[in-house]
Amino acid sequence: MGPMKPILVESTAALEAAAKALAGAPRFHIDTEFLAGPGEKKLALVQVSRGGDEVWLIDTMRLSALGALAPVLGRPDAEWVLHAGRQDVELLQAALGLAVAPRVFDTQVAWGLLGPEYPVALAYLQYRVLGLRSSKSEQAVDWTRRPLSPEQIDYAAGDVAHLPAIREALGERLRAKGREDLVLQASSEAVLSEPDRPLGLDGFRNAWQLDGPGLAVLKHLIDAHNALPPAERAWGLPPQAFLQVAKVIPETAEEFLRLRGVPAGWVRRFGAATASAIVRVSAQAAKEPFTPLEPPPYATWEGIRAEGRVRDWIARTCEEREASPDLLFPSRLVAELCRHVAGGGEVAGALGGWRRALLG
Repeated sequence: MGPMKPILVESTAALEAAAKALAGAPRFHIDTEFLAGPGEKKLALVQVSRGGDEVWLIDTMRLSALGALAPVLGRPDAEWVLHAGRQDVELLQAALGLAVAPRVFDTQVAWGLLGPEYPVALAYLQYRVLGLRSSKSEQAVDWTRRPLSPEQIDYAAGDVAHLPAIREALGERLRAKGREDLVLQASSEAVLSEPDRPLGLDGFRNAWQLDGPGLAVLKHLIDAHNALPPAERAWGLPPQAFLQVAKVIPETAEEFLRLRGVPAGWVRRFGAATASAIVRVSAQAAKEPFTPLEPPPYATWEGIRAEGRVRDWIARTCEEREASPDLLFPSRLVAELCRHVAGGGEVAGALGGWRRALLG
C-alpha cells in the first residue's frame, strides 16, 4: 500500500463529511495522539481509516465535540483495529460517549497469540509481518500545539497506513490456527482496565505489628475503601497510606497532613470526618480483648515449589500452543495460579474464558 492521503478535520462541517465517508465500514483502523500529564490524558488527535487510501485526522483540539462520529465508530458490529490500544480505546470511548467499545482487534495481542513475543512495537510488527522498515521522529512532540506541522501530519497518517495489511496478514495466520475469534476476546480483555479488587488484610504485610486499636482502624479503612464505587476510589485515601494512619491514628485533620502519602486535597474534604471516625473505632477496640496477628512468612517451600510448577507448566504449554506466556499469563494471574496450586489445585483447573479455549 502506498502513502495514505491525510485529510485534516478541523471543523464541524468537515467532521460531518468524515462521518459520512466512514459510515458503514466493517472495520476502522485507528490510532490516537495524546498528551499525558499528572492524573490525566488529553486527547489531541484521532487517526481513522476504513482501509482505503485515505486517513482522516480528527483534530480534537479544534473540535469541541465528536458527536457526529459516535454512531459511525460506535456501531456494535464494527471492528476497531489498533496496536496496543488500551489508552486509545479509553480515550475514544470517553470522547465519543460510548458506554461499551465495539469489537477490538489489537494487532499486538494477535501477534502474542501466534508466538512467544508480547508486547512488541508497531514498527517491529510492521517489519516482521510486512517486511517494511520505518523511522519514527515525532513521538516526543507536544501534540496539543497548533498548527500541526506537515511532518506531524505525515507521521500521524503513517501510524494507521499499514494497519489494514497487518490486520489481513495476522487474520490469515489466526484462521489457520482456529484463533480468530479468540483474538477478539483477548483484545477486549487487553484494552479494558482491570477492575479494582477488594482490599483485604493480606494486602498489608506488616499489619501484624499493629495493636488492637490500630488493627481496628486498618480494618475500618479497608471496609470504607471497598464500600466506595470503583470510580470514586481514586479520590479516596490512598491504600498505601492505610498502615501509617493505623499506626498513628490521627485525631484531627491537621495530623493527617503530617503523614507521608496523604493528599492535602483529600484532607481538606474528608480529613476531619475520617479522624472522628477512626478515633471512635480505636476507642471501642481498646475496650475489647485482642489477639495479635501472626506475621505472614516471606516465603515457604510449598509456595516456591508451587511457583516452579506453575511457571514450568506455563512455559511448556505456551510453547506447545505457540502463544506468548506474557500475554496469556500476566503477573496478577501467575500469582493467583501459584496460590491455587499451593492449596492443592491444578493449574489448568483455575483457567477460564479464552485461555481455557486456547490451552485446553
